[in-house]
Amino acid sequence: MTPDEAAFLAKKKEKAAVRRAKPEDKGVLGLTSLMDIVSIIVVYLLKSYASDPVIISPTAGQKIPLSTADSSIQDGIPIFVTQRGITFGDKKVVAMTAEGDIEDSAVTNHLIGPLFDAMAEEVDKAKTLGENIGKPWEGRAILVGDQDLKFSVLVDVMYTAGRAEFSQYSFCIIRKG
Repeated sequence: MTPDEAAFLAKKKEKAAVRRAKPEDKGVLGLTSLMDIVSIIVVYLLKSYASDPVIISPTAGQKIPLSTADSSIQDGIPIFVTQRGITFGDKKVVAMTAEGDIEDSAVTNHLIGPLFDAMAEEVDKAKTLGENIGKPWEGRAILVGDQDLKFSVLVDVMYTAGRAEFSQYSFCIIRKG
């Protein structure tokens, strides 16, 4: 070690010893600063929660149709209809055939039995919740379909939703341009 390096290390140790002997300064946050931080966080959370009431996450391989429609999506219960099946809530309730039709055992006179059962259960829950909070149930469904979906499948899903007391429909699309 050269004399310059030894002198540098000695000086460094001396400064560290002086710093250790000095009491540390305590940082103090005032109540005003804390209230500012909390209010900013609350405003941000309220703004982000209120800006998008409906979040739609398409299933794997689903191609949402493109449209030039200019209306925003309203809050409702999503029904995912793809070439592989129909999903309501987080559960796949109906499987599709290789041709893209609903399995014959699941449909009777345009009524899709397993979908109707799942929807009727959800309607009962939504009505009970609406009564408890004093807000009437609107009966709005969001149909999240595939662009290659057969029209007959869409008719069966809408008929089943109507029988389960859903009276308003929104179609999920991706806005062009």
